[in-house]
Amino acid sequence: MADIELACHTSAWGDDGFINALSDIERAGFKGIETTTGVVEQFEDRVEVFNEILVQHQMQLVAITAGGAMWPGMSLEEEVERSLNIVRFLKAANAKILTLIPPRPNPDQPLEDEADLIPAATAYGEIARRTEEHGILACLHPEIGTLVNDQKSLERFIEHSDAQAMRLCVDSAFLAQAEIPGAKFIKENKKRIGAVHLRDMKPWTGKKKKGEESRFQTMELGKGTLDLEEFVDTLLAAEFSGWATVELEKGGKNLALQALHSHQYAAQTLDLVL
Repeated sequence: MADIELACHTSAWGDDGFINALSDIERAGFKGIETTTGVVEQFEDRVEVFNEILVQHQMQLVAITAGGAMWPGMSLEEEVERSLNIVRFLKAANAKILTLIPPRPNPDQPLEDEADLIPAATAYGEIARRTEEHGILACLHPEIGTLVNDQKSLERFIEHSDAQAMRLCVDSAFLAQAEIPGAKFIKENKKRIGAVHLRDMKPWTGKKKKGEESRFQTMELGKGTLDLEEFVDTLLAAEFSGWATVELEKGGKNLALQALHSHQYAAQTLDLVL
């Protein structure tokens, strides 16, 4: 039996579509969800209502994705306090993971050197330490388009934050986009992995603007170009045990079908017992 349990992210449905997301994800067969800070804002004063809704859909909250504000530009003190508010919501909803998206570059205030990143990394380190005190794992999710968009910037950010408290959220699509060998990365960081995002993708076929980097489109599992079987096998070989969140995005096929087909692919092809 696999040690990986599957959740589905609600972000593709949007904050206003949260209830529809729960219905679609439940029908697809998932038992867990990861959601956004927008949902926290909707339910932070009535967590008991949120928990009742989850019970009605036989669903477990696994994680909340936060962060991603611009740096320079955001107030680091406010970012820490906002994250701790989310942590309190996670505890009240019996969830265990805070997925942290790194800061995004501010086009009006570009970083001049590595030292300019240190204050933001230090703030994220404080978030990780204080989150850990509450029994929640803070997992940094590197992402293209942020200040942590390759292996070098990831190592630098972790160094200036808190290498002991900060865990990693490993995303199959990010590794491919950043051209990081997945098997090697997982083996080297296996003790640091706290969460996984399971995402398939293919190269974007639309028109590309001059100077624009290569773009990719998130697909339902099994419809992209990634070797997800190798990714999952490597995680299991590294003795990862925990939740893997399937990420989807709006596209030609409706989200209910994407969730259903992704769940079927995970069960039948990836051999994850759900």
